[in-house]
Amino acid sequence: MGIQNDIKLWDQVQVRVLDVRLISLATNEFMRNYVLPTSAFVYVQGRGQVWLDEEVWSTSQFLLLHGGKGRRLTLEATGATEVHLILYKSTLPSNVLVEYRMMLNQRNPFEESWATAPDHALELRELVRNIYECWSGQEQVGKIQVKVFFFQLVQLVLLQRNRMLNEVQQPSLTDQVLRYIKAHYREAISLDSLAQSLSYSPQYLSRKFKEQTGCTPTEYVIRLRMGEARNLLTSTEASLQEIAAYVGYMDPFYFNRIFKKETGITPGQYRMKQQADSKSVSKSTLNATNESIVTERKERYPLIDDDNHYQYEGDEEINMFNHFKSAIMSLALVLTLSACGTAQQGAETSEVAAEPEQPAVVETQMVNTTFGEVEIPAHPERVAAIDYLGTVLALGVKPIGGGQFLMNSPYLEGHMDGLETIGDSVEQLMELEPDLIITLNPDKAAYEKYSKIAPTVSIASITFPTLKDEVNYFGKVLGREAEAEKWLADFDEEIAKIKQEVQSVVPADATFSVMQEYDRQVFIFGNQSGRGGRNIYELLGLQAPKNIPSELMQGAYHEFSIELLSKYAGDYIVLTSNSQLKELQADPIWGSLPAIKNGKVYIWTEEQSWFRDPIALLKQTQDLAEWIVGLNTPSK
Repeated sequence: MGIQNDIKLWDQVQVRVLDVRLISLATNEFMRNYVLPTSAFVYVQGRGQVWLDEEVWSTSQFLLLHGGKGRRLTLEATGATEVHLILYKSTLPSNVLVEYRMMLNQRNPFEESWATAPDHALELRELVRNIYECWSGQEQVGKIQVKVFFFQLVQLVLLQRNRMLNEVQQPSLTDQVLRYIKAHYREAISLDSLAQSLSYSPQYLSRKFKEQTGCTPTEYVIRLRMGEARNLLTSTEASLQEIAAYVGYMDPFYFNRIFKKETGITPGQYRMKQQADSKSVSKSTLNATNESIVTERKERYPLIDDDNHYQYEGDEEINMFNHFKSAIMSLALVLTLSACGTAQQGAETSEVAAEPEQPAVVETQMVNTTFGEVEIPAHPERVAAIDYLGTVLALGVKPIGGGQFLMNSPYLEGHMDGLETIGDSVEQLMELEPDLIITLNPDKAAYEKYSKIAPTVSIASITFPTLKDEVNYFGKVLGREAEAEKWLADFDEEIAKIKQEVQSVVPADATFSVMQEYDRQVFIFGNQSGRGGRNIYELLGLQAPKNIPSELMQGAYHEFSIELLSKYAGDYIVLTSNSQLKELQADPIWGSLPAIKNGKVYIWTEEQSWFRDPIALLKQTQDLAEWIVGLNTPSK
């Protein structure tokens, strides 16, 4: 459902293009750590490597990227390269359906990082250039044309991503090597073992990698190691030996030689030079530096053929390391002798050492979720109900916290004392120390994030055909099967009385429509939906107009053309709206409906109708039944 939700969100958001830039990079120039000020599409034409934070891709011709606000963009050009930055801001209208806001909270496509080689590279190239030319022009009408081209670009992107959804996307050989090296460059990396793991010969892997990047895998490892070493020399007080070990060189002498070969000076000289330069840089120079996001790179990174041989060339730091090595050996001897004495003393006292406390055994169970079977505590005690808060409370479980939106439910007042509001902060959720997390978020990345904190049950609401299915499922998840059975029995008894009252006064052929309207948009809801759908159709057993296609009654909700309103409107309408009845009666379309003319419409706001947990459903059904009975009972 991810890409389908993305399409829905793009259809709803208001977009403003904030800036369009063209950056030209010559061979061996780079754009380093440019922080995106807002969401952006990045179109790269040329050869090189591109990073968004820690993710890396290679490009030999065309590459389209997307990144959210705050992402760090780095591009190293191995050939002449053009980079178009299209910066934009997206916002949902304030009166949009809550479902869209929840989609955005669960997975925000406007903040995601991704890259792809475009299917229609030349068409996309023309669109990007049109956007830049219109933006750079003097006429105000050009800014309007930018929006037209921008949404054409979005359409191409969504079509391609939708097509790719059911295809297994295998990263290119170069991308696989880049990502592996980026993750493991501080370790010993053998070209032979790397090639074998990817089922290629070392010669072929090295040749293809160099065709794409302009350097061999070995050269690229050295590039990353030296880059990290320069960063540590500049930004920390770590010793040269510590830095050498951190970037992958256990022998500081060899690190010293490689560093000098790559930069022309020793690590110590580099550190002193950076310190001297930082003291002499004026404030105006700093400002000028910060204004540029393109830097020329002079250094090159030649292949080191033998990673185990080095020569002593008389550098001052080599002599320093010799003295340092002797001191280390002397210190090691002292520590060894001390350790022997300590070990003997420890042996004498070990008999009275206390037995380590054994951790308590936690009983677990397996449950089915959106992401397969998950092992969870059989009787969780610290439940974080990011979703399904009302269901958890109905089963007599007091969670440690609930999702921010659910905590605003008018139906749960009095049930939420002492509960923490769980926002978007992972750190906050970790501090709560849950032993179970419950969510309906379908995004795998979010699920994996939660699973690192505690066992996580992720399950979509439409998984449950009826309320009974939902309550029984969470009765098992929470180890509250008996409570679920009792709650359902009490609920069924109450609903049976209400249903009998309603059906005794409503004509047998009466029809009910459940809808929501705003900004001339109309949505219809079926028996698995909120907004009164489940109450009207499942619990009260009332019927929808036969003219409504069956597919519109499935799933959560469906938008339809307002021209079909008269066809889908029932004798009674349950309507989520911010409009008053008089306003609807004055509207030429809504006012023509018999239910609106005759006042047979139940109008409530989204803050009332959205919630569909067991506690909310009971109160909503009672209120709806009271309205229906009141309409059909003659006043005395």
